[in-house]
Amino acid sequence: MMQRGCFAATVLATLLVLPVLPFAPVWAQATDGTQDSALAAAVAHRKAEHERIRHEREALAAVRQKEEAACYKQFAVEDCLRSVRTKARETGDRLRAQEVELNDAERREKAAERLRSIEEKQKAVPPPASRGQGTDATVRKTPSDAASTKAQRDHAAEQRALQQRNRVQQHDSEQAARAALQADRASQARVRHAETLKAAEERRARVEKSQADAAAKGRPPAAPLPAPARVASSPAR
Repeated sequence: MMQRGCFAATVLATLLVLPVLPFAPVWAQATDGTQDSALAAAVAHRKAEHERIRHEREALAAVRQKEEAACYKQFAVEDCLRSVRTKARETGDRLRAQEVELNDAERREKAAERLRSIEEKQKAVPPPASRGQGTDATVRKTPSDAASTKAQRDHAAEQRALQQRNRVQQHDSEQAARAALQADRASQARVRHAETLKAAEERRARVEKSQADAAAKGRPPAAPLPAPARVASSPAR
């Protein structure tokens, strides 16, 4: 119980010092004169957040290892281990969600920056000019008109392609995050099952040794432990 309280205090302290993540594109709110500096600040912020998440994961792994080692010294080993691992998994899921948000914000900012670059190029193209006056005036297309029309078509096509790529990337990112979460949970379930079996075998071995010692000293042996229930999801041997 003392170890579980220590782990909870550690997790609570971590949650209290977490900064609020401005996942929306920061530079999108800036004026034209400060967009570059705002974008650089956003990139630096994301880098710092990735570094913070990495340090928190390392600290979480160290705390979990320490708490698990302490659990083996307690009487209710399995209950202690289950509590420690549940809290560690919850913290790991929170860090993974933050990392996904950071990656999504970075992707959105890159897409917006590409669109801004296209718009700036579009502004540099001169508008089409019309020549002639009166009802008999004719509009003649100059080379600049043709270039402007082509630039508009290219801009529209690139925007459509960019939107499609963003949708695909977002879908792939969400799928990868869900797959990683499911794989992590499955791995932890297998580890818990193996440790449960190991703990049961160790208890049975201790009871059998105690019975053998009692028999050697002429005392009646203790009642045997019930056989551990088999888990349906345990792998076939």
